[in-house]
Amino acid sequence: MNRDELYRIWKAEKSEKALQTLPASFYSEVSTLLSDSKPSSTATGQDRTQRAISEREFEILRRLSTELAETRMKKIVEAALSRRDVDVGSLTQEEAEFTKRITSHVGDHYRFVDELAQAGQAPKEVPKEPAETRLQVVRFLSDFPAIVGVDLKTYGPFKAEDVASLPAENASALINQGVVKQLRFSEGITPAE
Repeated sequence: MNRDELYRIWKAEKSEKALQTLPASFYSEVSTLLSDSKPSSTATGQDRTQRAISEREFEILRRLSTELAETRMKKIVEAALSRRDVDVGSLTQEEAEFTKRITSHVGDHYRFVDELAQAGQAPKEVPKEPAETRLQVVRFLSDFPAIVGVDLKTYGPFKAEDVASLPAENASALINQGVVKQLRFSEGITPAE
């Protein structure tokens, strides 16, 4: 993966309504690209202009990768809400797991709504998301070893700038420790022209 490939993929994803096919290891490759592109604070032999260019290029790569991931997430959620199937072959490993979970939860809620709409029948129960499946999207601020989440699944290891979905309890603890920052849809996003 290089910056030209990332830009090409970002542009295709932003311009097409359908999810573009990505290799299963795409986000791992993006993480490596970001890690390799991150300007070193101890770099010697660079004048201020070169350093400023390196920093700006890194910020652009980070913005492209974040916008790409968020655009794809929105397409997955829109498909689930519209009851459309998502081609699992076009998803990365992380997106396939996210799609499975979001589709399941949306399906449960649609079943609840359908039961509610049936005349004379009260819904059985409001669907509830188990605490162990609530996830938060976070960005790692530094390298961090693998952890076992409250759901007993292994997450990581992580490199600085990795984006991951973690159980809410684990994410909260890491946020309090200053290891990660919670991501929100609007962070760093500039509307596309």
